[in-house]
Amino acid sequence: MVQLLNKSDDAVNLSVQNGSVYKTFQILEQFTREKPELTTNDIAIPTGMNRSTVFRFLNSLRSLGIVERTEDGFYKLGIYLFELGLRVDVNQSIVEKAQPCLRELSNEIKESACLAIRDRVDVLCLTNEESSQNIRIDTPVGTRNPMYCTALGKSILAFMDDDFLDLYFEITKLSKRTGKTITTENEFRKELKRVNKSFISYDKEEFADDVYCVGTTIFDINKQPVAAISISGLKRRMMGQKVDISKAVLRAGKKITKEIGGHYPDKDSASLKNVNLGLG
Repeated sequence: MVQLLNKSDDAVNLSVQNGSVYKTFQILEQFTREKPELTTNDIAIPTGMNRSTVFRFLNSLRSLGIVERTEDGFYKLGIYLFELGLRVDVNQSIVEKAQPCLRELSNEIKESACLAIRDRVDVLCLTNEESSQNIRIDTPVGTRNPMYCTALGKSILAFMDDDFLDLYFEITKLSKRTGKTITTENEFRKELKRVNKSFISYDKEEFADDVYCVGTTIFDINKQPVAAISISGLKRRMMGQKVDISKAVLRAGKKITKEIGGHYPDKDSASLKNVNLGLG
């Protein structure tokens, strides 16, 4: 009887501890780039906690250096949280979370899948899954390609701010690689608006003849484009199933974004179920 009671007490204690961890992260998630400083009310209302609970948690976090209090009585994230963040290998973390999703996507579509990040004005492949097709389109790890003529690059550029885009067009020449490559800034900006609206990008033989790619964006916790994924294959194989491919890529992108703790931009916070894929 005593032993059973002890186990029950342990279970209660574990439940309490888990609840405390959950509330701690609820509080920390309220701090954003747009709202870096908050009052206890700013945290209590969206989390549904009472002010005294929020105050108690904030005091504990202050003692650890995870949050700080300003002279005006506002709370902000502390330097220790930043120091902890520096210990995380972000790119490796994304790869580990994305690999199973890429493998699933590649197996479903029977084409090659790739995950890439922005590296200055290029996209850099971090990991891939090769197709089982005899003739396949592969992007080896470490491959660096232009952003303007790839589905991966478009997916990232479409969600960069105007200042970055202005700089991008200032230093990047939109050189023609194939007869389908977009080479004017005005037309390319229109293309990015379509991607921004649909969350799906296409490389319609713009990088290489006979190669068709479908991509989507991976977002971080701040709703910023941190990476992109794409699936690539010969045009004649891809075109017949482009609707299904686009939906599959979008599902994989949503899953990876969720796996890394990311969030989609507010305009689509409800869902991505009814997006216009812009398949034109």
